[in-house]
Amino acid sequence: MTRINLLPPEERSRAAREQGLLLAIIGLVLLVVALGAVYFMSFRQVNAKQAQINDVAAQIDVANVQLAQLKPYQTMQIQRQAMNLTAAQILNSRVIMSNILEEVSLLLPSGVSLQSMTLTVPAYMTAGSTAATAAGATSAPGTDLSMSGTADASSVYTANNLVATTLTQLGLMPQIMNIKLTSAVATGGSVPVNFTITANLRPFATTPPLAPAAPTITMGGGQ
Repeated sequence: MTRINLLPPEERSRAAREQGLLLAIIGLVLLVVALGAVYFMSFRQVNAKQAQINDVAAQIDVANVQLAQLKPYQTMQIQRQAMNLTAAQILNSRVIMSNILEEVSLLLPSGVSLQSMTLTVPAYMTAGSTAATAAGATSAPGTDLSMSGTADASSVYTANNLVATTLTQLGLMPQIMNIKLTSAVATGGSVPVNFTITANLRPFATTPPLAPAAPTITMGGGQ
Protein backbone atom coordinates (compact mmCIF):
# COMPACT_ATOMS: atom_id res chain seq x y z
CA MET A 1 0.00 0.00 0.00
CA THR A 2 1.31 3.42 -0.86
CA ARG A 3 2.00 5.74 2.07
CA ILE A 4 0.92 9.33 1.62
CA ASN A 5 2.46 12.12 3.69
CA LEU A 6 -0.39 14.38 4.60
CA LEU A 7 1.80 16.97 6.39
CA PRO A 8 1.97 20.34 4.79
CA PRO A 9 5.24 21.18 3.00
CA GLU A 10 6.31 23.72 5.65
CA GLU A 11 5.83 21.10 8.39
CA ARG A 12 7.87 18.61 6.41
CA SER A 13 10.70 21.21 6.04
CA ARG A 14 10.63 21.98 9.74
CA ALA A 15 10.73 18.28 10.61
CA ALA A 16 13.73 17.81 8.29
CA ARG A 17 15.49 20.75 9.93
CA GLU A 18 14.75 19.41 13.41
CA GLN A 19 16.02 15.98 12.38
CA GLY A 20 19.23 17.51 10.94
CA LEU A 21 19.71 19.60 14.10
CA LEU A 22 19.20 16.51 16.24
CA LEU A 23 21.75 14.61 14.21
CA ALA A 24 24.18 17.56 14.50
CA ILE A 25 23.66 17.64 18.29
CA ILE A 26 24.22 13.88 18.51
CA GLY A 27 27.36 14.20 16.37
CA LEU A 28 28.62 17.06 18.54
CA VAL A 29 27.97 15.03 21.69
CA LEU A 30 29.82 12.07 20.21
CA LEU A 31 32.72 14.39 19.25
CA VAL A 32 32.85 15.84 22.77
CA VAL A 33 32.78 12.34 24.24
CA ALA A 34 35.57 11.23 21.89
CA LEU A 35 37.65 14.31 22.71
CA GLY A 36 37.04 13.72 26.41
CA ALA A 37 38.19 10.12 26.08
CA VAL A 38 41.32 11.20 24.20
CA TYR A 39 42.01 13.89 26.82
CA PHE A 40 41.49 11.40 29.66
CA MET A 41 43.87 8.89 28.07
CA SER A 42 46.45 11.58 27.39
CA PHE A 43 46.09 12.86 30.96
CA ARG A 44 46.73 9.36 32.33
CA GLN A 45 49.76 8.93 30.08
CA VAL A 46 51.14 12.32 31.15
CA ASN A 47 50.62 11.42 34.80
CA ALA A 48 52.36 8.06 34.26
CA LYS A 49 55.30 9.73 32.53
CA GLN A 50 55.49 12.37 35.25
CA ALA A 51 55.54 9.62 37.87
CA GLN A 52 58.41 7.97 36.01
CA ILE A 53 60.25 11.29 35.82
CA ASN A 54 59.74 11.83 39.55
CA ASP A 55 61.02 8.31 40.26
CA VAL A 56 64.11 8.82 38.11
CA ALA A 57 64.72 12.23 39.75
CA ALA A 58 64.54 10.57 43.17
CA GLN A 59 67.02 7.90 42.04
CA ILE A 60 69.34 10.64 40.75
CA ASP A 61 69.14 12.41 44.10
CA VAL A 62 70.03 9.19 45.91
CA ALA A 63 72.90 8.55 43.47
CA ASN A 64 74.19 12.10 44.00
CA VAL A 65 74.19 11.57 47.76
CA GLN A 66 76.06 8.28 47.36
CA LEU A 67 78.50 9.93 44.94
CA ALA A 68 79.18 12.71 47.44
CA GLN A 69 79.86 10.08 50.11
CA LEU A 70 82.30 8.25 47.78
CA LYS A 71 84.09 11.44 46.66
CA PRO A 72 86.82 11.16 49.36
CA TYR A 73 87.58 7.61 48.22
CA GLN A 74 87.94 8.82 44.64
CA THR A 75 90.46 11.40 45.84
CA MET A 76 92.28 8.68 47.78
CA GLN A 77 92.32 6.48 44.67
CA ILE A 78 93.83 9.28 42.59
CA GLN A 79 96.45 9.90 45.27
CA ARG A 80 97.22 6.18 45.48
CA GLN A 81 97.72 5.96 41.72
CA ALA A 82 99.99 9.01 41.79
CA MET A 83 101.99 7.52 44.68
CA ASN A 84 102.32 4.19 42.87
CA LEU A 85 103.57 6.00 39.77
CA THR A 86 106.08 8.00 41.81
CA ALA A 87 107.23 4.85 43.62
CA ALA A 88 107.74 3.07 40.29
CA GLN A 89 109.74 6.03 38.97
CA ILE A 90 111.87 6.06 42.11
CA LEU A 91 112.43 2.32 41.83
CA ASN A 92 113.54 2.67 38.21
CA SER A 93 115.91 5.54 39.02
CA ARG A 94 117.79 3.99 41.92
CA VAL A 95 121.55 3.96 42.14
CA ILE A 96 122.13 0.50 43.60
CA MET A 97 125.52 0.95 45.22
CA SER A 98 125.80 -2.69 46.24
CA ASN A 99 125.66 -3.68 42.55
CA ILE A 100 128.37 -1.15 41.67
CA LEU A 101 130.62 -2.40 44.46
CA GLU A 102 130.04 -6.01 43.44
CA GLU A 103 130.84 -5.33 39.79
CA VAL A 104 134.00 -3.42 40.67
CA SER A 105 135.18 -6.32 42.82
CA LEU A 106 134.49 -8.81 40.00
CA LEU A 107 136.27 -6.71 37.36
CA LEU A 108 139.53 -6.17 39.27
CA PRO A 109 142.27 -8.38 37.82
CA SER A 110 144.41 -10.62 40.02
CA GLY A 111 147.19 -8.63 41.67
CA VAL A 112 145.14 -5.44 41.97
CA SER A 113 143.66 -4.41 45.29
CA LEU A 114 141.74 -1.32 46.37
CA GLN A 115 142.70 0.66 49.44
CA SER A 116 139.76 3.05 49.33
CA MET A 117 136.76 3.91 47.17
CA THR A 118 134.39 6.87 47.38
CA LEU A 119 131.08 6.92 45.52
CA THR A 120 128.82 9.98 45.59
CA VAL A 121 125.51 10.25 43.75
CA PRO A 122 125.53 13.65 41.95
CA ALA A 123 122.76 16.18 42.56
CA TYR A 124 121.17 15.75 39.12
CA MET A 125 120.65 12.06 39.86
CA THR A 126 119.20 12.67 43.32
CA ALA A 127 115.43 12.41 43.39
CA GLY A 128 113.79 15.64 44.47
CA SER A 129 116.99 17.67 44.43
CA THR A 130 116.67 21.32 43.40
CA ALA A 131 119.83 20.82 41.36
CA ALA A 132 118.22 18.15 39.17
CA THR A 133 118.58 18.95 35.49
CA ALA A 134 117.50 17.46 32.21
CA ALA A 135 118.50 13.93 31.29
CA GLY A 136 122.00 13.65 29.93
CA ALA A 137 123.55 16.21 32.26
CA THR A 138 126.89 15.32 33.81
CA SER A 139 128.81 16.56 36.79
CA ALA A 140 132.44 17.65 36.68
CA PRO A 141 134.74 14.88 35.38
CA GLY A 142 135.83 12.42 38.01
CA THR A 143 133.72 13.76 40.87
CA ASP A 144 131.34 10.82 41.37
CA LEU A 145 133.60 7.79 41.78
CA SER A 146 137.17 7.71 43.04
CA MET A 147 139.17 4.61 43.87
CA SER A 148 142.76 4.19 45.06
CA GLY A 149 144.65 0.95 45.06
CA THR A 150 147.83 -0.95 44.30
CA ALA A 151 148.94 -3.21 41.47
CA ASP A 152 151.53 -5.77 42.53
CA ALA A 153 153.44 -7.90 40.01
CA SER A 154 156.88 -9.17 39.19
CA SER A 155 157.91 -5.84 37.62
CA VAL A 156 156.77 -2.24 37.31
CA TYR A 157 155.92 -2.86 33.66
CA THR A 158 153.67 -5.77 34.52
CA ALA A 159 152.08 -3.78 37.36
CA ASN A 160 151.32 -0.91 34.98
CA ASN A 161 149.75 -3.41 32.59
CA LEU A 162 147.52 -4.51 35.46
CA VAL A 163 146.48 -0.89 36.01
CA ALA A 164 145.69 -0.55 32.28
CA THR A 165 143.69 -3.80 32.44
CA THR A 166 141.77 -2.42 35.40
CA LEU A 167 140.79 0.66 33.36
CA THR A 168 139.65 -1.55 30.47
CA GLN A 169 137.65 -3.82 32.75
CA LEU A 170 135.93 -0.91 34.48
CA GLY A 171 134.87 0.30 31.02
CA LEU A 172 132.56 -2.72 30.86
CA MET A 173 130.37 -1.28 33.60
CA PRO A 174 127.29 0.42 32.13
CA GLN A 175 126.75 2.50 35.28
CA ILE A 176 129.92 4.60 34.94
CA MET A 177 131.61 6.73 32.27
CA ASN A 178 134.50 9.19 31.88
CA ILE A 179 136.90 6.68 33.44
CA LYS A 180 140.31 8.28 33.95
CA LEU A 181 143.63 7.28 35.47
CA THR A 182 144.67 10.30 37.53
CA SER A 183 147.90 8.83 38.89
CA ALA A 184 150.04 5.68 38.76
CA VAL A 185 153.23 5.85 40.81
CA ALA A 186 155.83 3.19 41.53
CA THR A 187 157.35 4.32 44.83
CA GLY A 188 161.14 4.10 44.65
CA GLY A 189 160.87 2.79 41.08
CA SER A 190 159.72 -0.64 42.19
CA VAL A 191 156.48 -2.48 42.68
CA PRO A 192 153.77 -2.16 43.82
CA VAL A 193 152.34 0.65 41.71
CA ASN A 194 149.94 2.95 43.56
CA PHE A 195 147.14 4.28 41.33
CA THR A 196 144.04 6.46 41.51
CA ILE A 197 141.11 6.13 39.11
CA THR A 198 138.14 8.49 38.82
CA ALA A 199 134.84 8.22 36.93
CA ASN A 200 131.32 9.61 36.66
CA LEU A 201 127.99 7.87 37.14
CA ARG A 202 126.00 7.64 33.94
CA PRO A 203 122.88 9.86 34.09
CA PHE A 204 119.39 8.39 34.11
CA ALA A 205 117.32 8.51 30.93
CA THR A 206 114.75 10.63 32.79
CA THR A 207 115.01 12.99 35.75
CA PRO A 208 114.13 11.18 39.01
CA PRO A 209 110.95 12.22 40.84
CA LEU A 210 110.72 13.44 44.43
CA ALA A 211 112.39 11.13 46.92
CA PRO A 212 114.93 11.23 49.77
CA ALA A 213 118.48 12.14 48.81
CA ALA A 214 120.90 9.33 48.05
CA PRO A 215 123.74 8.73 50.51
CA THR A 216 127.50 8.92 50.15
CA ILE A 217 129.62 5.95 51.14
CA THR A 218 133.34 5.68 51.74
CA MET A 219 135.21 2.42 52.05
CA GLY A 220 138.75 1.81 53.10
CA GLY A 221 141.02 -1.23 53.11
CA GLY A 222 140.36 -4.70 51.79
CA GLN A 223 140.77 -6.22 48.36
